[in-house]
Amino acid sequence: MESNKNQLQRNLTYKEDGFVYYEDRRSVVLPTSSFVLLREDLNCNIGKERTNGFLVRYGSGLGRLDARNVLKKFKHESIETIINKGPVYHQTHGHVMSELQKIKVEEKHDKISAYIEGTWKGSFEAEEYIKQFDKSIEPVCYLNVGYANGYLTEICNQTVLFKELSCVGKGDKECRWVGRTIDYWDDDMAEELKYYHQNPLTDELEITYEKLLEERNRLKNVSVIYNRLTEEILKGNDLQSLMEIVYKLTGVAILIEDAELNPLASGGISANKLMEINDKFKDYVLLEHNRSFFNQTQTIILNNHTRLVTPIFLKEEIIGYCSFLYDAAGNENENSSTLKVTIERISSICALYLLNKKTEKEVEERAKGRFLEQVLNGNYSKDDILRRSNFIGLDLFQPYYIVVVNVGTSHNNSKEELTLLEEVISQTSNYFKKEKIEMLAGQQSNYMVFLFSITNKMDVELACTRLLSYLNDRYSSVPFRAGISIKSDQINNASNSYREALTAVRMTSRNNTLISFNSLGIIGTLINTKNPEEVEKIAKHTLQPLFKNYDYKKMEMIKTLYFYLLNGGNLEQTAFDLALSLSGIRYRLTKIEELLGQDLRNPKVTYQLLLSIQALISIGELNL
Repeated sequence: MESNKNQLQRNLTYKEDGFVYYEDRRSVVLPTSSFVLLREDLNCNIGKERTNGFLVRYGSGLGRLDARNVLKKFKHESIETIINKGPVYHQTHGHVMSELQKIKVEEKHDKISAYIEGTWKGSFEAEEYIKQFDKSIEPVCYLNVGYANGYLTEICNQTVLFKELSCVGKGDKECRWVGRTIDYWDDDMAEELKYYHQNPLTDELEITYEKLLEERNRLKNVSVIYNRLTEEILKGNDLQSLMEIVYKLTGVAILIEDAELNPLASGGISANKLMEINDKFKDYVLLEHNRSFFNQTQTIILNNHTRLVTPIFLKEEIIGYCSFLYDAAGNENENSSTLKVTIERISSICALYLLNKKTEKEVEERAKGRFLEQVLNGNYSKDDILRRSNFIGLDLFQPYYIVVVNVGTSHNNSKEELTLLEEVISQTSNYFKKEKIEMLAGQQSNYMVFLFSITNKMDVELACTRLLSYLNDRYSSVPFRAGISIKSDQINNASNSYREALTAVRMTSRNNTLISFNSLGIIGTLINTKNPEEVEKIAKHTLQPLFKNYDYKKMEMIKTLYFYLLNGGNLEQTAFDLALSLSGIRYRLTKIEELLGQDLRNPKVTYQLLLSIQALISIGELNL
């Protein structure tokens, strides 16, 4: 068989007219570097994807022309012989040297089924790409792929797709390819079709223009809704009114929920349907086990409804959710992309509304807090208090309790402590609001202070126990303790009630986090007689040997004595409470008896010592 080289030399000639001919067809010789210039220019003007498609289709045209010529000249040859002519003609153009490695051909009526594998050597596309751009991340021999496609498609009378599997242009050792007729295609081949059916640029520009018009109209409609809602907020309308307006403008049901998925407002939904939809969504969220799943706009399909939901952000924190609702079949809307933009804009409006409400609430809470502080400091007469109470919505003619809550912060930064305290006060106010308990919240020093107005039968100790449980669940790393005053019906004596609650909270411990002033007995009465200086003097005199040369070790001695006395002399319980060994407890108690010169088995001595320590704790001189 004649070699490709001999065929090329015999068929490629320079005739007397000075032009180059291959067989009887005039040809043009161009340097391969000119191809780089063409490719760069096309990339700049029509983009990379369209350039690749152009090269594939241009190569396909060359392949078809050569195939038609071969079919005329070698029409009596076998199909395999004609296919083998392809690499010869391909090399004539100077593109590449082809080597067929596997051919599978089967004639089927007027079409030919073919599967072909092979390699290319010396691909000018790959060589020039490496020179100009270094390595590519994908194959670059688009002209060669197109030529092979055109040649085999014409021969087989059906589309033959070629795919470059490896390419020198992306750093591979060789350019290896595969060609397949439709019956040999796989899913990977479908990607190659895009290069053969690109729309004209004018058609794409027209489509783009239509999309821009559609987008402009969409944004116009969204702006109408956004502007209308902004106007309604400025008028002071509530969130429910806003959502009813959204429903009228869009015709799509809408629901606003807080961060705990409790409904805040809705439009186009009946009360019964709203409860059913909300319960189903809560169940779905609990099943997901991950609330961060809803940190972006998405469509969620449930068995009783479908929703387009987007989070409501405030200071990078999700404070709620905004959803368009559809029927269970998930029939969103023909213009779902418009609704997506709309729901996100409505989300920002809701964030603005909720921020305003949050600001109003904070201002109101601060005003109430300042009022309570003034009442506790005795700055108002009874008449002033009762007159001002009308503005805060709390009936102070009723009996009341004062509760002081100690927030055991571990922050060294006073700013962080203050921030935590404000947050806890806000959460506590929300808690009592949900529980429908009337109260005023304020702050004195590092304590939260609450005034409970008793308008009906209320177990204040039970309410405080539940509050502490709620706070401990929400702030697991922060210890909370509370003290309760005696019930009073004289609001102008609130300062006394505050001192009672303060005394009670100081008497709390790790194992007893809630104490009422009533439970303190005589120690409470002693302190509340407004003679704390005398009490402190007597108590320190009784414990004087343990206060002498006061240091950390002496503090540990007082703490050991206190727990020993509280436990009624039970050594095992005292050791457990202090996390010490029995021998360690015995050593300390022996040392205490030596320092005090007292027998701790004497009831009179132990009573005086316990009373003295409790007195110092109650006035804030000791913190055990």
